[in-house]
Amino acid sequence: MTGPRSAGSSARPAAPDHLVNLRDVATADPSLKTGVFWRSDAPHSGDRPETGLTGWPPRTVIDLRDLREKGQPHPWADQAEVINLPLLQGATSDTDPVRIGLGGLYLDMLSDAAAPLAVRAVRAVAQDQAPVLVHCTAGKDRTGVVVALTLSLLGVPRQSIVADYIRTGPAMPQVMARTLVTVRQAPDVAALAKLPPDLMEAPACAIETALDYLDDQPGGPTGWFKRHGGLSRTLSRLKKRLLLP
Repeated sequence: MTGPRSAGSSARPAAPDHLVNLRDVATADPSLKTGVFWRSDAPHSGDRPETGLTGWPPRTVIDLRDLREKGQPHPWADQAEVINLPLLQGATSDTDPVRIGLGGLYLDMLSDAAAPLAVRAVRAVAQDQAPVLVHCTAGKDRTGVVVALTLSLLGVPRQSIVADYIRTGPAMPQVMARTLVTVRQAPDVAALAKLPPDLMEAPACAIETALDYLDDQPGGPTGWFKRHGGLSRTLSRLKKRLLLP
């Protein structure tokens, strides 16, 4: 037997057959409409359907993963429009999360090189068919940055954005169990095992680094968005779609 089951598999938690880091972004703040914008970890082929959720399933899926992470066509490609935006490929090519930490990784995702992909993600939330789901592999880092950026553009209070981000923390053991199912090469399994514990967590200080950066830009998050190709009409549509009257 090969891949993640070959060694120490008995010590790993069983991989759940459903999304384990799924939530409606509207739960972040009472100003947001429900059933419109979702975030999650990566869906797998064979997952059992989610039931009893308002506005589910999504009609548009924003997949922030790199090609090497996927290994197969998106499992929802036959039921939703899938928009591929490999956010880390837009960041610096030598990005090393062990060296720069989560905060540094998040700043890379907002750098000039990666910014057009982040802007396109926000545009998809505003303009493509709702409900919209954004996900990466864990639904923590790339997803966390895109959600934080979107909520910042809407004027959602910082404490609400941070509180939504850290909700991923308790889900990480199950997220990692699901991730290992998709890792086929032993070196990749070993690399995952050696990552520092804080990279497997969702500490408030990490997303606060990204929020500080956006707040410090001329014109704040809106100024950053417009300088990297975002349009005023996109922001108007975003607010109409996601904010309660």
